[in-house]
Amino acid sequence: MDRASYLKQLRGKLRRLPAHELDAALAYYEEYFEEAGEENEHQVISQLGSPSHVASQILADFALKDLETSSAKSTKKNMSAIRLIILAILSAPLSLPLLATAIALIFSFGAVIISLIFAIVATVISIFAGGVVAIISGFLILTEHWPTALLFMGVGLIVTGLGVLLFPVVARVIKKTVVVSVETLGRLFHKMTKKQKKGDF
Repeated sequence: MDRASYLKQLRGKLRRLPAHELDAALAYYEEYFEEAGEENEHQVISQLGSPSHVASQILADFALKDLETSSAKSTKKNMSAIRLIILAILSAPLSLPLLATAIALIFSFGAVIISLIFAIVATVISIFAGGVVAIISGFLILTEHWPTALLFMGVGLIVTGLGVLLFPVVARVIKKTVVVSVETLGRLFHKMTKKQKKGDF
């Protein structure tokens, strides 16, 4: 493989990146080849590793950098970062056991995070619904025993208010959990690919 075919393959594997990031990455590697000189092309290719390996590192780095520098960490931004890290893992030239580990890691991470989010959301909804039920129960027994009715309505208002107050806190916790999970997944991926390149696997 020569420099031109290496860079062409690298461009193909980085096509999911924004145009300016793609151009910057290719310019960096073109300059790297130029500094080494034409006679050292094969040595440079050997040092860099395959285009798949380089592309997977660039994709994962971009996903993490984009998350860290973004002031508004929206759900769309988080999903985009997760997609890029998954693409990085799937495009990396990992050995079969390592690839299986990476895929298992993604699924287990996803299952844990989704379960955690569902548990938190279900708890908040249960608190809110419990408060609403207590208020309705209070109104239904108002004519039969007004002190108990007032107690039910009071407790219902407090619990409903607590549920409403918890919604924004829960939203922040969920966003932060997703961001931390994506960053952790990216760091684990970097460790795995570094070990693969060193021949530890």
